[in-house]
Amino acid sequence: MADTIKNTLTDSVPNNNYPKEKASAFEASVTLANTNIEKGNWDVAYSYLKTAIEINPNYAEGHNHLGVYYTRNKKYTEAINSFKKALQINFAFVDAHYNLANVYMERKEYAMALSHFKEVVQASPGDYETYYLMGTCCINDNKEKDAESFFCESNRLKADFAPAAINLCKILIKKQDYAMAKNTLFFLLKKDASLPEVHFLLGLIYKIQQKYTKAVHHFREVVLKEKDNTEAYNLLGECCVEMNMDKQAESFFVMALKLDMSYINPFINLGNLYYKQKRYTDAIPYLEEYLKTKEAADSINAIWSDTSVKNTEEIVPLYNLLGFCYKLTNNLINARAMWEKSLAVQPHQQEIQNELTQLPQPTRIHKKISLVIE
Repeated sequence: MADTIKNTLTDSVPNNNYPKEKASAFEASVTLANTNIEKGNWDVAYSYLKTAIEINPNYAEGHNHLGVYYTRNKKYTEAINSFKKALQINFAFVDAHYNLANVYMERKEYAMALSHFKEVVQASPGDYETYYLMGTCCINDNKEKDAESFFCESNRLKADFAPAAINLCKILIKKQDYAMAKNTLFFLLKKDASLPEVHFLLGLIYKIQQKYTKAVHHFREVVLKEKDNTEAYNLLGECCVEMNMDKQAESFFVMALKLDMSYINPFINLGNLYYKQKRYTDAIPYLEEYLKTKEAADSINAIWSDTSVKNTEEIVPLYNLLGFCYKLTNNLINARAMWEKSLAVQPHQQEIQNELTQLPQPTRIHKKISLVIE
């Protein structure tokens, strides 16, 4: 947070019509405050800033510096008050607008942050970094259309500014504008071929377009630069499955799980791969782990969701697949349990109904009744 603040120091000391002794004390305090700020000695500068402001309450730059001090110490309420005071004195003070916007952004008050970032770009229309921050605010505030506009403007002002270009491309990919996204990403690669996120997004586009060889090339570049990128390893595995490179796919899925057991996609991918290879015993624990995590997540989502409608697109095929694994490993009780769960969610599945009727009925164990009367 402290690295994003603006803190322009001026060489001149504000001219105020004070008695000579007060003017000297004010000038000395401002000079000492600025000297310590330049050295990064904010705790020392703080006392001089307070003294300068006590002498001259209309010292806008001093209020801005105080706001920076409070921001660095995560005292955001005090920081906001200081930046606001600076703007009351001089509303055209761009640094104070920028700093106040950053504090609001840190507090997730995105609408407030945007109002002050707008003042910054009105004063500095070429400020591509602030346009990027405005786009970030909009993304966090679920205003994707506005975010696209701000990222576009940042990218127009500086095409090789990677953060704005990458975020713009994420929106373009979501909109299926792959041609524009690829043009933007390849321009970045010409400037810097070492950017993992650029390779990741290109890999994603090629995977969506079923150009798996090209996708593998870019995902490989990602894991060469970021050896702990779990998602890239998983996507490499998915591409290999499509290319009938099952052995390589298995290695990538296993690597993804080694890196992060909480990332559940490799579980289902390994389960599906082993099922395809008729390794049903191997498939079961991965499918069970995925199902356990998925059911827990669905339960949590149901608590927070306003609707009782469940997304059955994934859970029903999973019940069915596990059911077949259990049947093929002669665990008929569990097979029945899975298929009954599946039909409870989606009753009109003729194939599953047929499979269920072919299973032997579970034996009922009757407890003997004691005839002894005590």
